[in-house]
Amino acid sequence: MIEIRRATREDCREIAAVKHAVWNTTYRGIYSDERINNFDFERNRLVFESMVENPEVNLFVAADGEKIVGYSSCGKPHRPFGEYTQEIGLLYVLKEYQRRGVGRRLFQTALEEIRKTGVGEFFVSVNKYNVNAIDFYVGMGGVVVHVDEGCGDKRDVQVKLRYVVGEV
Repeated sequence: MIEIRRATREDCREIAAVKHAVWNTTYRGIYSDERINNFDFERNRLVFESMVENPEVNLFVAADGEKIVGYSSCGKPHRPFGEYTQEIGLLYVLKEYQRRGVGRRLFQTALEEIRKTGVGEFFVSVNKYNVNAIDFYVGMGGVVVHVDEGCGDKRDVQVKLRYVVGEV
């Protein structure tokens, strides 16, 4: 059974490995092979550790026994957008665990944290070329409110989806 829990510092190396695995299965052809092949595990581990220690961000993991199979983050936006004070910033699930409700449970856990802040709206950013993720977020009640156009690097092209807390 998949357990959703708060991430710990000890989880951060494995969270970085999940990120790299998702890049391999989802972002090949979107991100350059060089970027994926030269993934910096140590740098990413440190980024996740800083998230665990940041009181303005919540980081959750989905664990199948001892194995971390996904993660999500929420809280203060990493890259501010409009007047929004909350976002679901990350949501990654290993390919073999997708379409099994793990992403939905991670989303719902992040949503509950955002509800606790009392804000009425939040947003999610997703890569324009990650069509499956866009479909997932629309299915979770998001409405596309902005598409960044004209970026030279596909990794920078983002779609912003808006959520009204009481309607999700």
